[in-house]
Amino acid sequence: MASNKRREQILAAAQVVFADKGYHATGVSDIIAKAGIARGTFYLYFDGKRAIFDALLDRIFEDLLARIYPIIIPQSPDEATVESQIRDNAMRLIQCLMEDKDAVKILMAEAEGLDEGAQNRLMAFYGRLGEWLAESLDDGVSLGIIHACNTKVTAHALIGSLRGVLWAWAMGLVELDEQAFVNELLAFLRGGLLI
Repeated sequence: MASNKRREQILAAAQVVFADKGYHATGVSDIIAKAGIARGTFYLYFDGKRAIFDALLDRIFEDLLARIYPIIIPQSPDEATVESQIRDNAMRLIQCLMEDKDAVKILMAEAEGLDEGAQNRLMAFYGRLGEWLAESLDDGVSLGIIHACNTKVTAHALIGSLRGVLWAWAMGLVELDEQAFVNELLAFLRGGLLI
């Protein structure tokens, strides 16, 4: 149990440093200094900078997916409507992201600033997210709650839109509260995807 706590401590320090300095400018020594640990301790848990970056991406992805529940078509009036289920999913997702500005900054990292392995890992993250979202959209089409569309293209259009708004928020260009963000997201979906 103590080893899990130490690993989380190192990950938390790395997240702050990557968000502050960027991937390319961050060194293992920066993470070690922020975590207040010895170099050997770092290497007990991670092979290097890319390994800890990969672990951060995995953790962020798992956190995001854990917030999203399958949409269930209501069978009775006392069950949640499709739109309320989508709103609840969107709220949990946006809360997760807005509670962790450092994670948002890491996800917004520009591929040019990363080494090839880290760039590939970040692109794989967005690829997995796109596949998951396209599958969810396919489910929505089959349930009759989403217009027929090219779900892969639509998935990446949604990711790009969300990414753009989150980037603007993380950089201080846009002020958003969670409710306003969800309301705008649902208005966008209603106008283009939802039946």
